[in-house]
Amino acid sequence: MSLYQRLAKVIDYPGSDLFQRVDECISLLPPHHEEATGLLKEFRASLGRIPLGTIEELYARTFDPQAASYPYVGYQLFGDGNHRGMFLAGLKEHYQIYDFSSGNELPDHLGVMLRFLARDDDKEEREELLSLCILPALRKMVHGFSDDGNPYRKLLKAILLLLGEGDEAMTNVNHRVTRMTGPEEFCDGR
Repeated sequence: MSLYQRLAKVIDYPGSDLFQRVDECISLLPPHHEEATGLLKEFRASLGRIPLGTIEELYARTFDPQAASYPYVGYQLFGDGNHRGMFLAGLKEHYQIYDFSSGNELPDHLGVMLRFLARDDDKEEREELLSLCILPALRKMVHGFSDDGNPYRKLLKAILLLLGEGDEAMTNVNHRVTRMTGPEEFCDGR
């Protein structure tokens, strides 16, 4: 299972295996990801002191549709209007090309998009989705927190740090996108 898939599992609704999900992510990170590793460990430690029911309530409050950290990339980029609708349609169509399904979730959910990145064999396309869509949305989510003590802010910040290096996060090689094609063009509002 790739780092993208493991991060998607951590951002999903919490279950009794949440700490195992976090530990699996931490175990995949090489030593040069000290800050992200530290944030994931802090996230785990913060939640380790509270019961699962309280974690579930915190998750629901944190990712509520009215919250600045609502985990839908298209919503973060475009709000809830026509541009988001075009973005959702484009993602759904693009996912079909790869025989990928968002299941019962909207295609712009952060976890769904991370799962898609794990399946997409086109490195340049992954980088476009990251740099033009996912990273700007994550930045907005992280900066939108009114409560710096919320453990989920640490999780989102860790994800932002890890994905900020793009597809080469595991080898620390940056790749910059110079062109855009396909449904990703909706990410920059065209």
